[in-house]
Amino acid sequence: MKLLNYIQFTTKMAKTIIYIMLYATCNVSGAALIKSQLQGSTLSIWREWHKLIFNFNFIIAFSLIVISALFLFKALSTNQFSLIIPIATGINFILTTAVGYFLFQDRLSMLSYLGFVLIISGVFILSINNHEYVK
Repeated sequence: MKLLNYIQFTTKMAKTIIYIMLYATCNVSGAALIKSQLQGSTLSIWREWHKLIFNFNFIIAFSLIVISALFLFKALSTNQFSLIIPIATGINFILTTAVGYFLFQDRLSMLSYLGFVLIISGVFILSINNHEYVK
């Protein structure tokens, strides 16, 4: 019986993590695409807003962000809210920071690296806690 519970839990968590990863990937890709379109723009005049909103890449980016929300909704349907949101937020944060570092040359401090370790530790602890709850 314990083995069956463990297999069911593992399958459920695998689905949840897949949807969370799809959410984070679409969300960060959309945001990065928008950021790349904003290079040199302050959006301080209507013409800059118009140029952004009617840009094909912006439409694709906005669509990716909407799709990311759909993946998050699906993830929420697979597991507990108190598990999904912290994990999704943590993964989204880590992916956002990585994209910022590699694509936009954002600088990271030692405190940022410590934050990564704490986020990953928190996600791991939440996962263990959820598994203990299933027993």
